[in-house]
Amino acid sequence: MTLSKPPCRFAIAVRSPEEARRALEAGADYVLAPARRDRPGAAGTVERRGDGQPELYFAMAGDVTLPADPLRVARLEAPDEFVGVLRGGYSVVLLDPDRALLRAFSLETLAEFQRACREAGLECWFGGRLELPDIPRLLVLAPDALVFEELDAETLATGRRMLSTPAAPLAPERDLPETDRIFVRGFTLPFRVGAYRFERDRSQRLRFTVEAEVRRPSRTPREVSEVYSYDIVTDAIRRLADQGHTDLVEALAEDLAADLLGDSRLLSVEIQVEKLDLGPEAVGVVIRRRREDRGF
Repeated sequence: MTLSKPPCRFAIAVRSPEEARRALEAGADYVLAPARRDRPGAAGTVERRGDGQPELYFAMAGDVTLPADPLRVARLEAPDEFVGVLRGGYSVVLLDPDRALLRAFSLETLAEFQRACREAGLECWFGGRLELPDIPRLLVLAPDALVFEELDAETLATGRRMLSTPAAPLAPERDLPETDRIFVRGFTLPFRVGAYRFERDRSQRLRFTVEAEVRRPSRTPREVSEVYSYDIVTDAIRRLADQGHTDLVEALAEDLAADLLGDSRLLSVEIQVEKLDLGPEAVGVVIRRRREDRGF
């Protein structure tokens, strides 16, 4: 029997008992607060342990199905600080830079960080000035929790809806379901690609154009939780670029199609991959793949 992975949780960073109470009443799964020093005059300072240990936080659960005892959380500002958590008795590692997470680190770096957490038997949480549009992009990595700051009850409710994919109700399935098309055109990045020896010594520009057939929601979308974000497409292309050398653009197109079609909202994708640095304006390949043909 295969056990399903628990859902991604919603955590709110708080600075006072009153903020914690409001966050839990609004529906947060956890509230996260820094450990405090006990000596007089040090109230409000974050505990920093010796020997290169990270900042210590505690996460208190608002859901009765979660552990009652506070979780010991190691807050890191960068993935290279991870070694410090291995001897600290933590159960959670929070990557929480002092700037926007997805501007600070690539998704491939975040995926590697998450793998390190899994191998160490630790939960992986992501923070870093997160906003609601970051949720679908980070859910691709299946983190254990996302940590936000200063969300009101309405925004928190929207965020919780976004933790489920798809978030908006879909139109009933028919023989020919109603669909929309989303697109990304002319997205260009340097790649290490090519079967010739000279192509292995340098990167070259690839241009991606992607069109995806998406199930139409049953109502007019009014918020970001109700649409399929094109950022998911560009993030998937960036992950391909971070994975090292590939001989064939055809392989890149197939890998991208398989990645995108893992999302149940997509019915098909058409992907064009062009090499731009080989003489002609562009050479490349176009593929069209359907979700049903992938066995999803």
